[in-house]
Amino acid sequence: MNDWLCEPFQWDDKRSYDRGKIMTAEELEAGKTFGRYLDVDGDAIPYRTLPGTHPSKGAYFTRGSSRDRFAKYSEEGPVYQDNMQRLLRKFETAKALVPAPVVERAKKNAQERTKCGVIYFGSTTAAMREALAALAADGIHLDTMRLRAFPFCDAVADFINAYDQVFLVEQNRDAQMRSLLVNECGIDPARFISILHYDGQVITARFIISAIAERIAVKSKKEAAE
Repeated sequence: MNDWLCEPFQWDDKRSYDRGKIMTAEELEAGKTFGRYLDVDGDAIPYRTLPGTHPSKGAYFTRGSSRDRFAKYSEEGPVYQDNMQRLLRKFETAKALVPAPVVERAKKNAQERTKCGVIYFGSTTAAMREALAALAADGIHLDTMRLRAFPFCDAVADFINAYDQVFLVEQNRDAQMRSLLVNECGIDPARFISILHYDGQVITARFIISAIAERIAVKSKKEAAE
């Protein structure tokens, strides 16, 4: 529902893609143990086989219900729990593999920055860049973090904990990202100042500027009174 201008896509036939952990026909033939949900090296990411890899080995049946490490159906509690524990470990592994957040420091010295950070993500990016430039022109200098993936890596919590409070810009009514950050990173909810936009239109720099400037003014008056 949005129009964007971009450079024409150029396909590169020489590019190779990382297909993940694939077990080959040679490895199967040599007797290497294959289990579709078997964690063999501790990262909780099992090996896969591609269809037709071997005429008699490496096949498995995928189902949505409970199964063991070798993809066999099971309703046994310990088997189900084992798979759930593997998935937890897989999330820990994923933290280092998903795209890392992008942190940008305000151009002013640390002493001149507002003691608040800003977190944003997704389609708020264009409006945020415009808003940050306008805020800086008015003397409000903010360090920012653009989230790019979930689960959150350790750098996300480190960024939040470095500030008195963090503005969190979201385009929904219920502050869903705030809930995720509180629950996943163990962050005190009071650290966040939610900037919520949910009128059905695309968020604008004008909205962000107004919301942040207003809250900083209130915060400054409160600190002066104290």
